[in-house]
Amino acid sequence: MFSPHTVIIFLLSLLGLTIALAGLQPTPPELTFSNASEIFSPLPQGKPPYHPRQHKRGLPFNNPTQWIQSYSGPGSEVNWAYNWDSAVPDNMPRNLQFVPMLWGGQPGHTINWARNAQNAINRGASHLLAFNEPDQCGPGQSCIGPVQAAALWKRYMEPFTNQAWLGAPATTNADPDHKWLKQFLAACTGCHVDFVPIHWYNSYADANTFQYLVNWIQGVKRDIGPRNIWVTEFNAGGIPEIHASEDQQISFLRKALPWMDNTDYIERYAWFWTDPSFRGGSITAGNRQPTKLGYQYAYGIHR
Repeated sequence: MFSPHTVIIFLLSLLGLTIALAGLQPTPPELTFSNASEIFSPLPQGKPPYHPRQHKRGLPFNNPTQWIQSYSGPGSEVNWAYNWDSAVPDNMPRNLQFVPMLWGGQPGHTINWARNAQNAINRGASHLLAFNEPDQCGPGQSCIGPVQAAALWKRYMEPFTNQAWLGAPATTNADPDHKWLKQFLAACTGCHVDFVPIHWYNSYADANTFQYLVNWIQGVKRDIGPRNIWVTEFNAGGIPEIHASEDQQISFLRKALPWMDNTDYIERYAWFWTDPSFRGGSITAGNRQPTKLGYQYAYGIHR
């Protein structure tokens, strides 16, 4: 038998050999990922469960998160947010689920998409958004043809189908016949497009505005089959021109919010938006508290 002293010496020798060999290992190269399929790792349980009874209201914002910090009070109907980007921002409020977006197909958006989307999923994100207003080519719009968008969607979005619910590109009501959206869905063969985001704007908030919103959403629904809808941007009276007072916008929300809440195929929605410098209906004031419109939107309170 070996003496305890001999055993100790033997173990220390093995430890020294292990450390020496470890020192010979080359430093792993830093990897970059341009394709989502190169990095994603499906969760064992697959997609997270869908909870249709959850609150639908969300907050669109630009970094930093200072304008979305005051929506966690008792009775708040707000529970998610997005910022047209894929990286989870610092100081994200805990009561809000962050939803990443692949804004466009340019390298500046795609180079870190897979890593950022995976990180957001690991931190609780259950849905992913794709391509901001590709049907339009103005400022802030991604301007992508439907066939090209389908190819990009397959490359960057489809690899996450076992981990998250995946959104189609978000089109606008500037396309009255939903032509771009229908062409995209036809071109994206084999794609697991789970829901369809849309944007709706009107320069007025008069007696006809609410019905215009209803008719538009119902028209989209007829073209997308069983998929649910996210209204990720909507505003009445503030874009592209301001033709409504805050009280008129509040009156519009009093009609629109209950209808969207009670329409099963509308899964989530987000009023545009939370920037105090925006004069067309910001729901956040300069003191970082909700405006009168914001209290109506988040809490159903008229102040």
